[in-house]
Amino acid sequence: MNQKSLSSHKLNSIKIELSKFTVVGAVNFVFTFILFFLLVEVLNVNYIISLVAVSLLGMFLTYTANHIWVFKLEEKLEFKKRLPKYILAGLLSITLNALVLGYIVENTGSDPFWVQFLLIPLVVVFNFSTAKYWSLRPAS
Repeated sequence: MNQKSLSSHKLNSIKIELSKFTVVGAVNFVFTFILFFLLVEVLNVNYIISLVAVSLLGMFLTYTANHIWVFKLEEKLEFKKRLPKYILAGLLSITLNALVLGYIVENTGSDPFWVQFLLIPLVVVFNFSTAKYWSLRPAS
């Protein structure tokens, strides 16, 4: 394979992974969006606590789907090796998300539900990058 073909193949591979990652994320989005809505709007749980709770639940769902379907890692699904890195990346994502969400809500008086909705694309890009290039990166 020449250099141009190799680059094209890598780009296509990343596009496929990103598409699958987006599908997994969409399923997770619906799952966590409904839970976040119920916690914040129905049960009146603090929006930061709600965000952290639904994000942790979503991490286990996405770890499994990304490991098996998106990145198709060779070894069997294992929780000791990559899950701690995945959770660490997820916790960093949640922390950054919570800080930005809190900052915007506190300084603008905006509805946290809709601010979080608008932050989702940034969260997706961050999460894909950390999964692909760090926590779910294939062993060399």
